Amino acid sequence: MTLFKQIVIVLSIFQTIIFGGVMWFNFNSSNEYIKQQAYTDALHTANSLGLSISSVASFDDVSTTETMINSVFDSGYYEKILLEDMNKKLLVVKEQRVLLADVPQWFIDYVKLSVPVATSQIMLGWTPYGILSVQINSGHAYRQLWTIFKEVLSVFVVVSIVGFFILQLLIGLILKPLVRVKEQAEAILENYFIFQHDIPFTKELKNVVFAMNSMVKKVKEIFEKEADAVQKYHELLYQDTVTKMYNRRYFNIKLQEYLLSEEKNAQGALILISLNNFEGLKSKLGYQQSEAFIKEMASFINASIEPNIEYVSAKLSDTDFAILAPATAQESFVSLCEAINKSAKELTNRFGVDEKEYFINIGYANYYAKSTPKELFSKADFALTTSKARGAFSINCFVEPKGDTQVLLGKEAWAQELHSAIEQKRFKLAYQNVVNINDFSDEFHSEIFVRLEDYSGHLHNAGYFMPIVMELKMGSQMDRYVIVQTIEATLSKIFTCKGVCINLGKEIFMQSNDWAWLEDTIARFKKTGEQTLYFEVNGSTISTETLERFSKFLKNFGYGLGLDNFSVNDENLLLLQKINPSYVKIQASYLLDLFGGENDLDSPRRSLSIITDSMDIKVIASNVEDATQKEKLQKMGIKYIQGSFVGQPKIIG
Repeated sequence: MTLFKQIVIVLSIFQTIIFGGVMWFNFNSSNEYIKQQAYTDALHTANSLGLSISSVASFDDVSTTETMINSVFDSGYYEKILLEDMNKKLLVVKEQRVLLADVPQWFIDYVKLSVPVATSQIMLGWTPYGILSVQINSGHAYRQLWTIFKEVLSVFVVVSIVGFFILQLLIGLILKPLVRVKEQAEAILENYFIFQHDIPFTKELKNVVFAMNSMVKKVKEIFEKEADAVQKYHELLYQDTVTKMYNRRYFNIKLQEYLLSEEKNAQGALILISLNNFEGLKSKLGYQQSEAFIKEMASFINASIEPNIEYVSAKLSDTDFAILAPATAQESFVSLCEAINKSAKELTNRFGVDEKEYFINIGYANYYAKSTPKELFSKADFALTTSKARGAFSINCFVEPKGDTQVLLGKEAWAQELHSAIEQKRFKLAYQNVVNINDFSDEFHSEIFVRLEDYSGHLHNAGYFMPIVMELKMGSQMDRYVIVQTIEATLSKIFTCKGVCINLGKEIFMQSNDWAWLEDTIARFKKTGEQTLYFEVNGSTISTETLERFSKFLKNFGYGLGLDNFSVNDENLLLLQKINPSYVKIQASYLLDLFGGENDLDSPRRSLSIITDSMDIKVIASNVEDATQKEKLQKMGIKYIQGSFVGQPKIIG
């Protein structure tokens, strides 16, 4: 129960007791007043009637006396009038039963009203004649009390209701700072840092607000300090000091990640760019100008791939650059290379050097899901060597030997094949578990993958068809298919697991009808009470606002959002703070290379642990391939892993 409710209840009880007591005392006072008034009226009647009787009374005849008493009694205002002689003998008795039609019986039963009897002695001259007793009708007293009771009760109810609402309003205003303190505390759990600027006037609440603001400030400083430490170490390890491009070390890690990917990144091209005669360029331009030349070259290479978020560029050496370009259309590689060539020619003209002497060469090789980094670099190097042999600004593509190329279909044929596969349900679901590194039987969730079954029964992984799926803008349709098939598998008990993880692309968030369908499907699945759902996205491809909204939506159902292929940079660290995901997946090779230092105190992984632990974010090492990686990750304190070492993806059903 909230503090607000407790205070309102306590004060309401006190208010009820106080007003109830006032009502009770008021009612009792009225009761006593009515009794006294009834006695006074009865006494006045007894005295006046006694005087009247004394003037006509006779010891031998009481008829005249009875007539006088009857005339008074018949007015209906009296319950009893008695006349007795001095020997207690009743001379005249007049009584009537009290009947009340307008006073509830329960009121008469519970309110005991004793109407007093007034007496008056009657004298005949100096001789006592008798005693006259008069009692006012109690019905009139009950009627007055009932009227007073209703009025007091009405006032009590109205005052109580008005007082209750005023009490709520006042307590709400007084405790409003505590509501903001609660919001601050909840925001800290979500890693939002809110400062209260409206300081309450209540001293105790003011101290609480100051303490919370101080704590929020310190927590924010700790988070920013650790995030900055990790980011700086990442830059130191993976960025070229001159151009600020990624270096060969980072490029090799991303290349391995893409080749192991189950998504569209598993197909594309490796593009190598080489600058001719850099030593001569330095002699001609000097150190500063030649460095500026390289910086501008790096700048236009980065600019050329900027629209494609998943492309990776790097500086491999003083004269060599590389681009990792996941795509499917050969034309996209050619147009990219031509754009770089054009920018390079403009750069040489701008610096006033001979483009026949200082030029670039470009060579590239296509890669597919089962390629190896060594093999791919060999092909791209061969293409670059051939390009250099052809002369300045030439572009060359490595041609696969006959029989080694992947079978490619045209767009129309691919579109027909994909639609047919969806209708015939030839897209098969597979899963791979994320497990506790210390106990493989302790599963965190099962990640869903897709396989395409061709007409010969052979299964192709996602790297085979996802690039064309994205090019044909069928990503949302594919995500819908996977979600529906996964839910059907769980509901029919074909596939049972602790939690299910479904990968989503950006397309399903781009159309309002797709978004609405996704939310409605999640809400309906929640009602079944089946497994926990996790949705996994690549944070670099979807807007932060979209991910914030989706993350909050999932948390309302007790589900979680995960970030795949997470890398340490400003954007991703800010994204962590914004959406507070359930987990992040980091490539094992990248994780070990970046955070695999031997000294725990000096290693930046301590900063990452502080960030993730404070936000209750699980770190999952993906693509764990062997026991050596597993042991190193174990020493690092990683709790969850995924990869071929744990188990290959298994077909569902």
